[in-house]
Amino acid sequence: MSRWTSSSPSDVTWRRRQMSANNDIEGVGRDEKAERLLAKLEASGASVEKRREVLKSYFSKKKG
Repeated sequence: MSRWTSSSPSDVTWRRRQMSANNDIEGVGRDEKAERLLAKLEASGASVEKRREVLKSYFSKKKG
């Protein structure tokens, strides 16, 4: 399995960092609150599934 499809926490983190680098290159803005939320989740040891759940909830509330 490649890093692009793996669900291992290290590969998910790697993909997120790649996405951030690509967005910086393209000039796509960042959501600073979401970045802080994700950093807090990572620091607390939250699972990938928990991080996804929390971020989905954050963005669905922001959108609505």
